[in-house]
Amino acid sequence: MVKRIAIDALGIHRYGGGRSAILNLLDALFQIDRKNQYDLFLSQSETSLPNNEQVHQYICPFRNRFLSRLWLQFIVPLCQKKWNLIHFTKNLGVFGHSLPNIVTIHDMTTVLYPEIFPRFDVWYWRHIGKITVQKAEMLIAVSHTTAQDIEKIYSISPDKIQVIHHGIDRNFHPKDLEAIQTTKRKYQIPDNYLLFVGHIDRKKNLPMLIHAFAKVTQTPAFNGKLVIVGEEYEKTREGTIYPLIRELDLVEDIILVGFVPDQDLPAIFSGATATLFSSYHEGFGLVALEAMACGSPLIASDAGAIREVTGEASRIVSSNDSSHFAQAILEVLENPTLQQKMREEGLVRASTFSWEAAAQKTLSLYEKYAR
Repeated sequence: MVKRIAIDALGIHRYGGGRSAILNLLDALFQIDRKNQYDLFLSQSETSLPNNEQVHQYICPFRNRFLSRLWLQFIVPLCQKKWNLIHFTKNLGVFGHSLPNIVTIHDMTTVLYPEIFPRFDVWYWRHIGKITVQKAEMLIAVSHTTAQDIEKIYSISPDKIQVIHHGIDRNFHPKDLEAIQTTKRKYQIPDNYLLFVGHIDRKKNLPMLIHAFAKVTQTPAFNGKLVIVGEEYEKTREGTIYPLIRELDLVEDIILVGFVPDQDLPAIFSGATATLFSSYHEGFGLVALEAMACGSPLIASDAGAIREVTGEASRIVSSNDSSHFAQAILEVLENPTLQQKMREEGLVRASTFSWEAAAQKTLSLYEKYAR
């Protein structure tokens, strides 16, 4: 029997891991499911996704976070008889409907690190978020770490949580030298560089990373630059890094590239001596997976699900201390054999994650809970 399923993907117009993950999941889902019908709620038209008789894109007239949620809060109860199930893909739900619903939780960082986030967001996650997950038929957690956080914080039975790992976009693989050189010229990136990719926000712990890099520059082991790829995150801007870079006399050593589209990231990963990942907490850590898939040695903080995602293929730093992080960087820089081993193991590890597998597990939940 054909089911009609509503999918809330509002907010994925903002570039970042959430956008990449949800777009890739939906693309894989619509590739494998040619039977059911989908109504997809978006903040903007997504040309990479279908918009046809099977998949219809509904574009919210508001970009403001609050207004877009109010819009969906009005639409879903009003039109709920059209659907057999609704999937909320970005942690949030709406109320006043009787539809079976599935909610994807990407991380619980807002509750675990409340000092980083706006007070309203913390209140929402602690109270409204709890009601949302309690009303859901099933929760999707993107890692076992996130599943455990949900169980502990919201007192949810593990039977109500399905872990579905993210996959890896096929475009993320080692690029050839010509592609690397072309992309480096495009963004004025030097030949020798350490790489950070991610939003410039407080969650990413960039001041610690910059202090660690400053220590690395004081040794003869590395004579390159630190390249920071990413734009400022509106909600939790990390404005302290700019005076810090000047204070540590690193203006000539750190390159702030800003936003880079997904199609250019694989070459930047591929050309890096190593990728650095310094977050306080991650519900999955898609950038870590992307780095490994491109053959970049990964040095990462022990942040939430990172160890779960990378296994033994990365260098994990357990301490949130710049000296320890710098020492880990130096250990990798000074050992070409270790670098090659990390590249090879990272490629193998990344190959075990698949968007097709994630989509198939998601579709199985739809078939189970749609009525």
